[in-house]
Amino acid sequence: MTIQNINITEIIAEESRFSLKNFLYESGYLEACHEDSFMQQGILCPVIVYRDLDNQFHLIDGRKRLRYAKHAQMKEMSAIVLTEPAPVADIIILILCDKKREIEQSVINKILFVCFALHLNAPEAWVLNFLCTSFGFRPHSEFLDDCKRINSLPEEMKRFCHEKNLSMKHILNLTHYPEELLQGLMEWKPALQLTASVLDELASNLKDYLRSQDMTLREFISEPEVLEIIQSAMSPRDKTERLRQLIHVKRFPVLSETNARIQEEVERLNLPKNISLNWDRALENKNIDLVLHIQDSKKMKELMYILNSTKLNRALDAILDEL
Repeated sequence: MTIQNINITEIIAEESRFSLKNFLYESGYLEACHEDSFMQQGILCPVIVYRDLDNQFHLIDGRKRLRYAKHAQMKEMSAIVLTEPAPVADIIILILCDKKREIEQSVINKILFVCFALHLNAPEAWVLNFLCTSFGFRPHSEFLDDCKRINSLPEEMKRFCHEKNLSMKHILNLTHYPEELLQGLMEWKPALQLTASVLDELASNLKDYLRSQDMTLREFISEPEVLEIIQSAMSPRDKTERLRQLIHVKRFPVLSETNARIQEEVERLNLPKNISLNWDRALENKNIDLVLHIQDSKKMKELMYILNSTKLNRALDAILDEL
């Protein structure tokens, strides 16, 4: 390891062997702070580079310093130069120490950093016993296969996992959906109000519906009723709810039709606000819940009259038949 001045144009940054551009999602809020510090105090710490067998300098640490130096039209900058004997695990630890806060911002960042270590051909035993353990992951070779599957998710989906800080279990579940489906949902993202649970619901119901109809996502999106929702002037929240309802009805037509008939039966009863009638909308339990909300005992007689009415009892029989 040596410290020397290097021509800035000779430092490989974005295409560096150690670049995290495809393995880390960062927040840019500190960018201005760093730039102000460089302008006032200069670049105090050398960047760290790795010199390969072809005498090319690959940036390891100091991307912001290098960017500022280029902006300031500096010709050279001080650099700590690591050479070929440097173990790759030591370099990864160096990067981990520098980027620890960003890496720990989300589960997907930790997973991608494991993939970064594998990409650099770090020893598998070291990745499992040191890196995975330090992130709280189970040190098992099957887990590395899970990481590779997650890394194959569409770029926008991985970014969504970072933004929502999805759990390992939730992220891994996404790998079981077709890539076309995940990309389509991400294309809808600007128009909808997607949460982790809503995304999972849409993906699951769409996957099953498309398979049952032998239909592609593009064919589904081109249907008039879908286009009407996506292209409407409704708020993202309302669009999301309408789309959820549409996909649910298509996925469970019998279930939806039965619930619609029961709902119509309940609405025809025109029950007062202090009587609520509920049923299992999954239609798995043949059961009705009638709940009385009493704030004045004097109204009990009126409520009992409604409960004993022929109209209500006939409606209950009809609903139980549907269930």
